[in-house]
Amino acid sequence: NETMKLVLVCDYGLDDAAATVDALAHAAQDGYKEVSLVAIGGNVPPDVALANAKKLVAHLPFETAPVTVVDTTAEKQPFEFLKDIHGEDGMGCLFSDDIGFSARVKTFAQWLDELTGEYDLLSLGPMTLVPRILQKKRPRKFIFMGGNIAQEPNFHGYEFNHALDRGAFSEVVSAYAHTAVTMDTCRVEALNVQDAPPSGETLLAKIVRRARDMTFVSGEKGSYIWDDMAVKALRHPDWFTQYEAVDCDGNRLNVACYTLGKPYQEIMEL
Repeated sequence: NETMKLVLVCDYGLDDAAATVDALAHAAQDGYKEVSLVAIGGNVPPDVALANAKKLVAHLPFETAPVTVVDTTAEKQPFEFLKDIHGEDGMGCLFSDDIGFSARVKTFAQWLDELTGEYDLLSLGPMTLVPRILQKKRPRKFIFMGGNIAQEPNFHGYEFNHALDRGAFSEVVSAYAHTAVTMDTCRVEALNVQDAPPSGETLLAKIVRRARDMTFVSGEKGSYIWDDMAVKALRHPDWFTQYEAVDCDGNRLNVACYTLGKPYQEIMEL
């Protein structure tokens, strides 16, 4: 497909960074002609998310499909700044600058106005801006990381991404076909890297190790690279089965269940 695009909506903390590196490393071979990184508020404020997206792209150690970074700072949206989970800069202080950044930057309004052709959508943060994207043009595939069914919630009785905009979450899941990568999808012992961090000097391994290190600061029980499992669900649907479930708000979700069984270190692919 000459116009096939990949759109990642990310509130750039560490797991968003891991997911982005994974997706960008394989984007061209997966058939995407371009990738948009929509930097939103969530784990960090929108301006910090934008700065982190630029840092990450500037430090990519590989060639990828053309990238556009989308600036959402003009859009009203919720956020926290979870420094005990994602570090003082929201991305583990892995990158000091964005020297070498040369990708296109567009405002959200401009980017949305120009969104045409086929695309796949990965939503890896709060859903506030996602309804506007879906209303503009339905994606070929829509996968999001958010929500929980049986797993203990991690933010005021909800999964974090769900908690920050419950209204947008409910609107999206009721109106659009989706694959939900919930806390239940990710919090599987095989995917816990707290006791067995990945080795190697790839950028992804470094990000995952930093995310794991931060769980000892925040006191989390286990370390799961939540958002990268959404990338895995997009790239390797055969690693998952799906089941329908209803969450505590009554949302009916099509939930991905990780059935491959291999530990995270064996499925990193980088």
